[in-house]
Amino acid sequence: MSTAITSTGLTPRTAATMAYLAWWVTGLVFWTIERDDRFARFHAAQAVVAFGAVALMIMLFLLLAVLSLSFAPAAFVLLLVAAGGTWLAGVGLWLLAMWKVASGEAFRLPLAADWADRLI
Repeated sequence: MSTAITSTGLTPRTAATMAYLAWWVTGLVFWTIERDDRFARFHAAQAVVAFGAVALMIMLFLLLAVLSLSFAPAAFVLLLVAAGGTWLAGVGLWLLAMWKVASGEAFRLPLAADWADRLI
């Protein structure tokens, strides 16, 4: 990886790190506006895939928790704990990804990296 400037005007490491900043949202922004640097585009796409999936899982658990109040009230707390655990795991993964990419490592998340390769 060189110290070249990307089409966003940032170094590849900075652009890739910023792609993870607000989970899938900044990943989508950087994936859309970055055209030249493959490293930054890959990490932007990986952020969209990985943290988009985490956000969808959290929303699914929360939706199921609300629906469980009508059909299985005993499952409500369990589904809230699942949503909280998913969020906590997502925050841990987010911190790890930001740290690895800021260090310049070519960090690849299992499953998400394969999808990210297809997106770029």
